[in-house]
Amino acid sequence: MQLETKYEKLNAILLGYGRVAVAFSGGSDSSLLLKCALDILGTDNVLALFARSELLISAEIDHAVQWPQVNWNARVITMEILELQPLDWEELVSNRENRCYFCKFNMYSMCREHMQQRGFTWLLDGTNTDDLKEDRPGLRAIRELGVRMPLVEASLDKADVRLLSQRLGLSTWDRPSASCLATRIPTGMRITRERLRQVAILENGIGQFGLVGCRVRLCADREHEVHLEIRSQDFACLAESDIRMALFRFFQHHGMNKVWLLLQGRE
Repeated sequence: MQLETKYEKLNAILLGYGRVAVAFSGGSDSSLLLKCALDILGTDNVLALFARSELLISAEIDHAVQWPQVNWNARVITMEILELQPLDWEELVSNRENRCYFCKFNMYSMCREHMQQRGFTWLLDGTNTDDLKEDRPGLRAIRELGVRMPLVEASLDKADVRLLSQRLGLSTWDRPSASCLATRIPTGMRITRERLRQVAILENGIGQFGLVGCRVRLCADREHEVHLEIRSQDFACLAESDIRMALFRFFQHHGMNKVWLLLQGRE
């Protein structure tokens, strides 16, 4: 199916929803979804909901909160911030394999309750067809709660999302994929405020080396070791010994004496 056909199908799907709330994260998928919903349904019929919590790094929060002003300075967008307290959820803190299911279920339940009080009919999620190929427990929560996935319904994959976003002039078209900080903590290791803060400090800090969109993952049984995952295009940067050693000294300063580099890279 051609991209133009998928775009027309997406617009037709959105038109049939009426008043909608978009679960907005600031990433490329939800940004495209919000943009199309606003274009088709108008600002009075679209509510953007952003769930702020300790699971997100400050840069991701700032980007999401500022995105409407940056991209829609000539339009009034209804965007509301929900304050979540996920560390109060034992199902998340215990960090078992179904952690993402409980987190998504709790978060989207709150979003649905909030939007229904405001008179909106459907909650929309930015899942694309490539996401369906991965093991994502959160998808079960999405389906159980009756949350709609318009990008999936329109057969849009990640490449489609990026290309269509670029054509529509969205700054998020090439934004690296993001995930919550809990994904950096191995399954079975309890999620604590201190561990989340540790990961956030490390990921924020290595941005000074030009490593944008990286991941720092804690080791399950070695407190002073981490796994570093960088984008494929950034391996050339680490080929320079000065940068590589400065990066290692940065990790040492923060208590890490060994850094394992994942060679597959992030797309």
